[in-house]
Order: sequence, then C-alpha cells, then structure tokens
Amino acid sequence: MGGFFAVSLGGNLRKTRRAFDRALRLLLSNRNLALTGCSPVLRTDPWEIVAPAFLNRVVTGYSRIGAPGLWELLVRTERREIRRGKGKLWPRTLDLDFLLFEGPLSQRKDLLLPHPRLSSRPDLLRLLETANRSPRSALLHVGKIRPSAGSP
Repeated sequence: MGGFFAVSLGGNLRKTRRAFDRALRLLLSNRNLALTGCSPVLRTDPWEIVAPAFLNRVVTGYSRIGAPGLWELLVRTERREIRRGKGKLWPRTLDLDFLLFEGPLSQRKDLLLPHPRLSSRPDLLRLLETANRSPRSALLHVGKIRPSAGSP
C-alpha cells in the first residue's frame, strides 16, 4: 500500500516561508509518513501568468497510507493556507503538488501521477534531485529532526 513519494511546496505571497514550515511540521508529525529528503528553497519566476515570484522546494519520503491517503492529506494541508481568489493560478502562500509516487496506485480522476507537468519544469526536477541527495539536512530548521551524532 505504501511507497516513496515526492511533493513540491510552492507559494508566492508574503508569508510563504511560514506556510512551508507549517506544512513540513504537519507532514513530520504524521506517523504514517517518514520524510527522507528536503531541498533548499528556490526563488523562481512565474510562467504563463503575471504574478509575484514563487518560492519552491521539494520534499521526499515514504508513505504507509498509499497515494490516495497522501493526496487527501496534502489537500487538507493546502486548504489551511491563504489563497487570493479561487482560480487555479491565483497567488497563494502554499501550493502542494504531488509529483511522484512509487508504489501501488489506484486510478482516480483527481490524482495523476507522476505529475503531468513535472518533465516540463526543470526547476522542480533540479529540486527533486537535490532533495534525493541531501536527506534530512534542510529539515533540521523545522526542529523535528536532530542531527545524528558526529554530524555538523
């Protein structure tokens, strides 16, 4: 039922970094998830819209609840945050994109994996690669993971 996952966090309003921290704390506190990697935050210019610049980061991990359960958790987490307007591309403090799930998948109309535009977003691909190479390091500031003995 479970599997490896990757999720991007994005936002382009003033309190986006705080929204990232709240989302990471929620994910870290869920006993059905084990976060294994986190990229640094990257500032990117918007594409296809006129809007403020975005902050983006990618987290990876393992889920015991499967893709549908993780999707529902991400939707609930995203809905807690600020969004201007109701359109898909309106500014927001937090936008969670479910990028990948390597495990059993059940077909759902509202859940397409891998993310249909992942291959056309080089910044997210780079952040995904970074998250896979630097496990745990970027999660330290959230306060839920302590460095292991002997680490800087």
